[in-house]
Amino acid sequence: MTPISPRRGIVWWLAIWLSALLTYDYYARIEEPTMDWRMALHHKMVSGTAPYEYRYRILIPAVAEGLARAFQRAPMVAPHPRVPPLSYSKRAFVLSYAALNFAAFVILLWSVGELVAQLFGVELSWFAVALSAVLAGFTFRNHYFHPWSLWEGALFGVGLLLIQQRRLWLFAGLSLVGLLNRETSLFLVLILLATALPDYKSREARFAIGTLAAWAGGFVLLHAIVGYKPTTYPPLETMFASNRERAWYALLLNGLLIGIAGPLILRGIASGPRLIRRAALVLPAYVALLLVVGYWWEIRYWITALPIVVPALVAAALRMNFSDSGTKS
Repeated sequence: MTPISPRRGIVWWLAIWLSALLTYDYYARIEEPTMDWRMALHHKMVSGTAPYEYRYRILIPAVAEGLARAFQRAPMVAPHPRVPPLSYSKRAFVLSYAALNFAAFVILLWSVGELVAQLFGVELSWFAVALSAVLAGFTFRNHYFHPWSLWEGALFGVGLLLIQQRRLWLFAGLSLVGLLNRETSLFLVLILLATALPDYKSREARFAIGTLAAWAGGFVLLHAIVGYKPTTYPPLETMFASNRERAWYALLLNGLLIGIAGPLILRGIASGPRLIRRAALVLPAYVALLLVVGYWWEIRYWITALPIVVPALVAAALRMNFSDSGTKS
């Protein structure tokens, strides 16, 4: 096994340290004030009685359920009373999601840092980890109970890293795991397809098309297994009215998080490595979808884009131009 270099080790150390800070902040600001409500909704998710928009995002609730039951058997947790209809205590529930949130943050920060290290150099990866943590922390506004949001960013970070390393079979497996987390993992598969443009006859393009077909088949199978229920999404007119009513607030949050840095992000996308340029091709479709079916003030959606946005900012700061091979031109 190849040992981790000291400079690469700092990336891990930063990711773990900053993830610990983010995990506690997430708990104190978002989870703790509504813990009883979160436990009730979690039970609906794992029992198959949750509303439509929660029914098929089964990965993290299922893992959290298993972890909570395991934590309940620990000596420090066992004396705490169980909370019916759950088979474990509130402490076990808190610990399970804290562990999952921490893992998601570590994977997100590390993957972005490692991606930047491979594209630009190890020293810049430290900056990428810190910047990712700052941006992720700012999204801790208007969160409700969407345990897949943090993990979607983590999966996108690992997915981009696997594409960069051309580890396509691992990527295909990751895309199916992402399907169990949230259906917008489709955009990760589309990134792989975008990296094969314009040569649709290449081996990578054929693999990307096959991965997309497997994802689509998995989507149908997941819905068939879990079972269909009529959608409980509010009508688009209602969502648009809510968004229009809070448009200035949404503009403020999105402007602070992304808008001010927008020119730098666009410059980095235009001049950065090929992977970042091609991955950014999916962002307009992703943003367009959220403009229609999302609440604009929920800036947690940007967590998914951090593995693209942060390397683009690094590229802009370096003012480098890259050829299609990914080297400086």
